[in-house]
Amino acid sequence: MKLRCTKESLIDAINIVSKAVSARSTIAVIEGICVKAVEGNQLRLTGNDFEIGIECVIDAQVEVAGEIVINAKMFGDIIRKLPEEAVDIELLDNNVTRIKSGKSKFEIPGIVATEFPELPSFDSEYNINISKTNLKKMINNTIFSVATNENKIVLTGCLLETLGAEVRMVAVDGYRLAMRDEKLAKEYEARSVIIPSKAFAELNKIIKDGDEEIEINYTAKHAVFLFDNCKMVTRLIEGEYINYRQIMPKDSTVEIKCDVRALVNSVERAALVNTSDNNKSPIKMKIGNDNINITCQTSVGMVDDNITAETSDCDLEIGFNHKFLLDALHSVDGDEVILRMKDATSPCVIEPVEGNEFYYLILPMRLSA
Repeated sequence: MKLRCTKESLIDAINIVSKAVSARSTIAVIEGICVKAVEGNQLRLTGNDFEIGIECVIDAQVEVAGEIVINAKMFGDIIRKLPEEAVDIELLDNNVTRIKSGKSKFEIPGIVATEFPELPSFDSEYNINISKTNLKKMINNTIFSVATNENKIVLTGCLLETLGAEVRMVAVDGYRLAMRDEKLAKEYEARSVIIPSKAFAELNKIIKDGDEEIEINYTAKHAVFLFDNCKMVTRLIEGEYINYRQIMPKDSTVEIKCDVRALVNSVERAALVNTSDNNKSPIKMKIGNDNINITCQTSVGMVDDNITAETSDCDLEIGFNHKFLLDALHSVDGDEVILRMKDATSPCVIEPVEGNEFYYLILPMRLSA
C-alpha cells in the first residue's frame, strides 16, 4: 500500500470513523481503524466496534492498493501533529506503516486487515430520506428519555416510526416519554424500527445542520445511514416496543400556559439546593391564580420562587424530578408551552402552544404530607 492525501481530509475522516472505535477492548483490532487504499484513487477508513460501524471515503493519490489496521488513537494523534502538508502513507514489511509529511516521519506497527470485522453487506428492504437538520432535531429532542436499564433492552433504543409523509422518534424510560415529529418530502409506507441510542448519539456528533438529506436504509437486522462520503451501520434492537400511545393521557383538567425561559430559570434556581445524586427531593409546584410557586427544601437549604403563568382557575400542588423537567424544557422550540395535567398523581404533558411537533410526558413525584 502506498498513497498520498491531504491532512485536512484525512483528519476529518479519522474523527468521523473514530466514533465507531472501541476505546478499550481485549480485542486489539477493534481499537484500530482499517485504512484501505483502493484503485481509482480512493482511501477508505473504517471503524467497527461490533455495535456500530462507520466507513468514510476520501480522495487520495493511490500508487499501490492495500490495507492495514492502525491503532485509532495513535493514528489520529500523529496526523493532528503533522505539518500542514500532504501526507504520505506506505505499508512496509512486517505490517509496519510509514507516515510522512514534510520533514516528519513516523513508523508504527499495524495489524493485518484480515482480522478486522467487515461492515455487514446489505440489500435495502426499505428506505427513507430526511434532512440533516430535521434528524438532529429529532435526536436532540428525544434521546435524553432513553432507558439505561438493560433489563428492558427495547427501551435502550429510540423508536423510529414512518407515518406517511411524517416520521416520528419516540424514547421512553419508564418515568417519562419524549416524542418528536418531522415532515418528509414525500409519503412512505408505514414502518417502525428500534435503533440503539448509541448509534443516534454518535450520528448526531457527526452530521451538521443543513438541508442535505440523509438516506436511512433498513434490512431485517440493520439500519444503514448514508450521508456525504460516509456510511454508518448499526444493528436494530429486536423485540416489540412499548405501546406508547396507550400511556398518553386522553384528557386533562388543568391547562397552564407559561413562558419557557421563565419556567426553566425558576426550576434551575430551585434545583440549586437539590444536591442529592439521585434527586430524591422533588421540585414542588403550586399552581393557581395565574402564578406558579416553585419550591424545594432539602438538608442543604430551601428555595421559594414564583413566575407568572396563565393558570385559568386551577388549584394544584404537584412534585417533579427537576432533571426530567429541565431535559424536556431545554428541548422546547418556541417561547411558550402548554402544560396539561389531571391531578397531582397523573402525568404532566408538555406540548407546543401551536402545532404538534413535540410531546413530552413526565410522571410526578409523590409529595410528603
